[in-house]
Parts: sequence; structure tokens; C-alpha cells
Amino acid sequence: MDHAAGAGLIGAAFAAARSYQPNLLTRASRDQAIITGVTSAGAYGVFSAGDALLGAIASRISRTEEASSPARLAVAGAAGAVGAGAALALAWREHESSRRAVIRLAAQTLGAVAAASALTTVANGRAQGMSRTATLAAAAAVGVGSWASLRPWDQRPGSAIDAPMPGSIESNGQYFLEDRARTVSPAQSAGIGVGVAAATYGVAHLESALTGAASRAATVLLGGEPQDHRMLGRMTSAALTVGTVWFAVAKVSALLSKGGGAVEPGMRTPPTVPEITGCPESGVDWMKVTREGARWLGMTLQPEGIASVMGVDQAMQPIRVYASLDMASTDEERARMLLAEIDRTHALERKAFALFSPTGSGYVNYVACETFEYLMLGDCASAAIQYSVLPSALSLTRVPTGTAQTEMVMRGIAERLLRMPERRRPKVFLFGESLGSQVSQEMFRGTGIMGLSGTGIDAALWIGTPAATQWRRELWGTRTVADAPEVGPGAAYLPRSLVDWRALPAAERKKVRYLLLMNGDDPIPKFGAEVAWRKPAWLGPDASRPIGSPRGTRWLPGMTVLTTFFDMQNALVPTPGIFSEGGHDYRDVLPQALRETWGLRATDEQMARVNAALRSRELAWELYRDWAAASDKPADKRAEAEAKVLKKASEYTGSTVDEGRLQQLISEGLQPQGSVP
Repeated sequence: MDHAAGAGLIGAAFAAARSYQPNLLTRASRDQAIITGVTSAGAYGVFSAGDALLGAIASRISRTEEASSPARLAVAGAAGAVGAGAALALAWREHESSRRAVIRLAAQTLGAVAAASALTTVANGRAQGMSRTATLAAAAAVGVGSWASLRPWDQRPGSAIDAPMPGSIESNGQYFLEDRARTVSPAQSAGIGVGVAAATYGVAHLESALTGAASRAATVLLGGEPQDHRMLGRMTSAALTVGTVWFAVAKVSALLSKGGGAVEPGMRTPPTVPEITGCPESGVDWMKVTREGARWLGMTLQPEGIASVMGVDQAMQPIRVYASLDMASTDEERARMLLAEIDRTHALERKAFALFSPTGSGYVNYVACETFEYLMLGDCASAAIQYSVLPSALSLTRVPTGTAQTEMVMRGIAERLLRMPERRRPKVFLFGESLGSQVSQEMFRGTGIMGLSGTGIDAALWIGTPAATQWRRELWGTRTVADAPEVGPGAAYLPRSLVDWRALPAAERKKVRYLLLMNGDDPIPKFGAEVAWRKPAWLGPDASRPIGSPRGTRWLPGMTVLTTFFDMQNALVPTPGIFSEGGHDYRDVLPQALRETWGLRATDEQMARVNAALRSRELAWELYRDWAAASDKPADKRAEAEAKVLKKASEYTGSTVDEGRLQQLISEGLQPQGSVP
């Protein structure tokens, strides 16, 4: 076996063993297989390339074509000493500079490669003709040792809790704050992982082959030798690779855009009341409000439903206005359209007005909006402006657009409020979820807490703010995740988890008007490109990690960011009608958080009825939309589609659901809270 290949194999075994560490959430065998395959293939490439470099240095020292074992050991020993010494001198610190983190990573990589190179040299030297077997044995020993050194019996994911809580689930004798607990089959994941590793490494070889082919082609056109054009070949290969990936992403985006921009069969009837965008008075083409816009507008609560749940004689029709991506071609036009709808509906003449910043797809959190409408007895208005129809993961480049639009709308609202007598001005609230939190928070970047009060916002609630949000970083400052934060700056509060917020004394909770809420095990506020090359604060010393972080897990470059990415995919797979607490799901805590932060009045009995109504409505709307979509299928496919809906309904409710029971669930969920669509 080639020496570099042997070192690469040892590195791959080390990475593969560590890839089984738990992270924020549980994961399935397929997820684990991909993580293991990609990280081990990446480690193989890094360790083999590093060993080749050390071997080249050793050959120069020994002045032979093939480096001698003593020379290899000497070079590996020196490199290992330098790497270990530099890594120790630059020990991890919270809030350290990027330069320090990069230098330490380089030192750690050098030390690890040197150790693998030395071990390979020793194995080859003692094998006496059996270098392949000896190297494989060394790699196996490294893998087992790497796994055992992590004390896997003491590890657990961040979502694991010691005792059952409302919404938690049980799996293999443990409790988790997740919508669904996943388990890994080591044999299955290892088998798939080998295939993934081979495919990943095959892609790397393909890239090298493309580079060589481009270099040889360049000699025909430019003359010289292939090695003279290696850089040109590398650039050509990279351009082809990037172009292929870009084409694939563009195709996926186009496919998803069709789904996100289309109004579903069950939501094709526009509203008739003038308080909702899409009604005849608004002049808006209902088929352009997009899927999420149609859902949000079509689900607006009605006065009789609000009165029934809140136990009052009468309520008002809430206002909901929306500007979708398809309604206008520019950000400014879209903002003007929303402001025109605010003026048409007299939204600022209600007691309270809320601007909801949607997620990447345009989704507005129903639980938050409906809680607002219930507790205000309908005397309120809600507005939202869309900046994308794609999932948030594919909408990251749309954040500046979303922020610009939201800022235009807020300025327009501020101008209108200044022209109103102070006693007639409504309370103004702001809500953002996930990417929508980043979109609305970045309006205040560089202004600290003063930007909020200066814009006239009375209170704000953000959930699951992404890690890339600069304004939140500004507010957090140099605080440590090891300690529960205090309220501040001003009336803002940035808890590390729901536990921090709930543990605040009542007097302190009353001070909070701008709440940036997050679950401790939510990967969205923790995922970022920098996790690939620097250890994040939430993976600091085990004893000082905040609630929700994994226990016993060690950061590894590349692997941790990939694991956290898969956590994001698993963070929100909610069961309609069942509100849990964990990952990226905030439905259970939202009503109380809104009630307190926005200062909305309701008795505990009313809150109990609101929570029950929210759950039954969510299930009913999900079943209604799914059944309408199934019924819209061609005749030869309709029965199969409807059977799938009934199966899903049975899973949601935990009992057998036939068509009659399904219609009953829809009717019971929507009739008391508003007319059935």
C-alpha cells in the first residue's frame, strides 16, 4: 500500500469513528451514513496529501527518490512537535479572533497528519512485506481508539432530557424534546457510508482527471508541458464543477419555485371580506398571492370564531394584508403595494398592528398570528411582505432583499403614525421566525437597541434567529454562553434556551419587550460556515455548555458543520395538532411568549381555550388542504392519493381515520373557530 494512502486510511478511520458523536438532535441511519462517508473521504484526502508533502520533505533530507523510514520519522516528529506546541499555545477561547482559530486549526491538522504519517511508517517498517495488513490493522486500532476515547456511553444529544416533559417523546428508555426520535443502525450506516465515501473520493479523482485533461489540452493550444498549465487546468476543472453544481441548484430552485408560487387546490377561492388582501376591493389577482400567501390570508379568523373561543359576546374581523413576490417586479413596488393595502383596510386604526416577517418560503407562523387575533378580540391588523418562495436554505441570498423591503414598509408605517394623533396610534409589534428573524433584525444593524424604539416598535418577538444575524451578535457582545444572561441591553432579552427565559424572576420578565427566543437544541441559531473551521462557543468545555448542547461531543472541522446541517433538516417535522418543544418548533411556547412580551390581556382560562383551538385548527387545515389536493388528482390517481391522506390522518391522531372521520375532524376544527372553507 502506498505510504500516503496508508496515512489517508488512518485519517479516514479516525474521522469515521468520530462521526458517530451525537450532536443537537437525533439522526437516522441514512444521515449517519452520509456524514460518515463524506467526512472519512475528506479526511482521507487531507491526510494522504499531507503525508505526501511530509514525504517529499523527507526525501530531500535523505537525498533519495523514496524517503527513508528514519527521515520520515524525523520529519513527522518535528512536524508533530510544531503542530502540538502551536495548538497548545493557542488554546481555544470564546470570542477569539478568526486568525487565532485558523492558525490553531492548521497546527492541529499538522499534528494529526504527522501522527498518522509516523504510525504508517512504523507499521510499514515492522511489517516486513505485509505493509498493507499492518496499515489496515493500524487504521482499525486508530478507529477503535478514537471511538473509545470519546466515552460514547457518557454522550447524549442536546435534545435528550432527564425526565419526560409535555411534548417530549420516549425512545429506548430516553426522553427527547423532538417531534420524532431517530435511531442509527451502525451496520446499515457503515455499509452505506462506505459507498458514500467511495463516491465522494471518486468525485475528487474525477476533478483531478479533469484538471489533467485540461492541462494536456492547453499544451496543444499554448505549447509547453502539461505541468506548466496545471493552474489553468485546475481553474478549468473548478469552473466545470461549479457550473454543474450551479445548474443543478438552478433546476432545483425552479422546481421548488413552481410549487411555492402556485396556489393549492383547496385555497383557490379568494376571500370575500374587505379586510383581507385578495378580496374584490383589493384588486389583487388571487392566483399571484403564492402558496403561503393564500394559506395565511385564507386562514384568517372570523369574528364569530374569536368570540366563541374567548367567551365574549362579539369580536371584530381581523385585518390581514400581504404582498407576495409575484405581485410586483421590484422591492419598492412590493412595499408600496403592502402600504396601499394597509391604507385601504385602515389597518393602523386598529388597537394593534403587527408586521410579520415570513420565512424563506413566505410562510407566516399561524400560531403567532392567530394568538394575536384571539387575544385582541379581532381589533388588530397583521401584515407581511414576501421576499422568496423557496425554502429558507435556498433563500439565504434573498436576506438583503427581505430586509430592504421590510425597512421600506416600516418607514412608511412610521410616517403614517407621525401624522396621526398620539392617542389614536396603535401598538406596533414585530414578529420574525427563522430566516424571517434575520430579515427583520438586520434593519437595526449598527443601531443596537436604539433602532427598535426609534422606529416606533412597542414590542417584538423573534424565534430561531439564524447564527449569521449580525444584529443579534451586536446585542450579545462579549457575554459567555456558559452563564445565563441578564435582561438587556434595554428591554431586550437574549436567552440561550427556553429554560433561561422561564427561569427569569417575574419582575425581570415584565421588563422584556424585545425577546429573541431560541430552543437550546435548535440548530438554526447554531449553524454557520465558520463551524467548519472553528469550534463554536456551544461546543466549549463540557461543564460550561448551555442547555441543549450535546454532552461529550468534540468539535471536528468539516464534520461538525455537516452534522449540524443534518440537524437542521431534522429540526422541524411537526405533527399537525401536536405542539412540542424542541429543535426549531416553537408552537407550544408561542402563545404565552406573545401574551407576555406584547402585553396582551387574557385570563388563564381563555389561554387554555386558545391553545386548544390552535391545535384543532392546525390539524383541520392540514387535513383540509391535503384532502383537497388529493381530490383534485386525475380520476385514475385520486383513490391512491386519498388513501395516503387517510393514512397520514391516522398517524396524526393515533387512531384509524376513514373519510367520514376525516370530514368530522375538519368540521370540528374549523367550525367553532370560523366557517369551514
